[in-house]
Amino acid sequence: MPVYEINPNNAGTIKIALEGITPLVEYGCQVTNIVLEPTQNNTTTPGTYCNAPHDTPGASSWAMVISFLQDWGNTPSLSEFTLTNDGALCDFEFTSANPAAVPSMSGSCYVTATAFGGDPGAAWQVTTQRWPLLEPPTLTASPTALEAREARAAKGKRQTEPANA
Repeated sequence: MPVYEINPNNAGTIKIALEGITPLVEYGCQVTNIVLEPTQNNTTTPGTYCNAPHDTPGASSWAMVISFLQDWGNTPSLSEFTLTNDGALCDFEFTSANPAAVPSMSGSCYVTATAFGGDPGAAWQVTTQRWPLLEPPTLTASPTALEAREARAAKGKRQTEPANA
């Protein structure tokens, strides 16, 4: 029976910087949630007197939905990064805390500015942003996970070969 590795605690590093700037800056201590989210895109063909209208699915568009603590005045400050770079293209990378089993994701997205403030007397609020991706994210399989998949595939091929081969 196969064993599947799921990222049980969703732990890892989250790095972001303007496009082409290296190294990327670590913002994991500010981020409370991050999801790379596809949205299905359909083309609607209008109905005619012979056929009903119908939708044809196309390639999905992607966004990074990121929630983080407002961190104005901190170094580095993700809140100030969004204000200064509103509308700019940035690179991002999520690397799992268990890279031997869980792949990483990276890509480029457009930054949107964040809110400032919150309820009186309360701690700074968590803000959630939706940053559109330039193209689908890149999944980078870990070498160990890739080797394990290749070994399973090779083993499966050996078991299906005739004994006299």
